[in-house]
Amino acid sequence: MPPNKLLLAASVLHTLLSAGHTAKGLEMFKDPAFARLPALLTKAVQAGWFEGSVFFAILGLINYRWAHSGLADSTELGVAGLISLLCFGAGGWYAKSGDKQTGVLLAAAGVLQAVGVRSVL
Repeated sequence: MPPNKLLLAASVLHTLLSAGHTAKGLEMFKDPAFARLPALLTKAVQAGWFEGSVFFAILGLINYRWAHSGLADSTELGVAGLISLLCFGAGGWYAKSGDKQTGVLLAAAGVLQAVGVRSVL
């Protein structure tokens, strides 16, 4: 059976989001206002940001697996639903905060995730 193209696309998009998230963080950390934060807060924010980048990479791998094997059970379906929900929620937060480009990308990832999962059910 050939891989599911929608879930492969979701895999690629999440992988690109991981790289973009990392690059955006590196740029934001250069902001002079960021340097004025207390050291512990600075390091916590940086660690959390890079955890987010790794999380997007994990989503890329999960979607790659699902593209080739489908979703095995209701637990995986629940995970897929939470991924879409997370993308929609974070996308809305970014858009309301003024970063509409990131908001649109995350919303697109959520839609692609949901449509891709629906196509293998």
